[in-house]
Amino acid sequence: MSKKKNTENKVSEKKIAESKDNEIKSLKDDVASYKSLAQRAQADLVNFRKRIEGEQLDIRVRVKEQVILKFLEVVDQLDVALNNKTLDQSWINGIDAIHKNFINILSSEGYTKFDSKGEIFDPRKHEALLSTISKETDANTILNEIRPGYIRGENVVRPAQVEISKLEE
Repeated sequence: MSKKKNTENKVSEKKIAESKDNEIKSLKDDVASYKSLAQRAQADLVNFRKRIEGEQLDIRVRVKEQVILKFLEVVDQLDVALNNKTLDQSWINGIDAIHKNFINILSSEGYTKFDSKGEIFDPRKHEALLSTISKETDANTILNEIRPGYIRGENVVRPAQVEISKLEE
């Protein structure tokens, strides 16, 4: 009997050991699963923060460009005033100083005026207001710039309003 009990005890101990090994393996799998889940959640949080920062930067840039567009209207009005030859020279000098100050501020913020006269019409940079039949130039050549355009880096902030040439019909 004692041999039978010994054998039964050994079998029982083996089953208990296997059961504990299975339980340990299951717990290790759970730990690995939770660790992976935590890492994914952390990566998602980092990506979310980056996306929010990018969106906030885009919003700031758009708001700044809206303010700049309002300043460009003032610069345009100063251009008109400077072209008015009936004003007293002291007024012209004062307006010119204000105009230069606006241009310097715009330039320091990275906004620059681009010239369009003589270029080929590009709808990304130009807004055609007039078209004139011209025999001296190719079709879609800019003959006159009605209102200048401005860029910041590679982005067109305000397209130039232009008069373009067209062929005779």
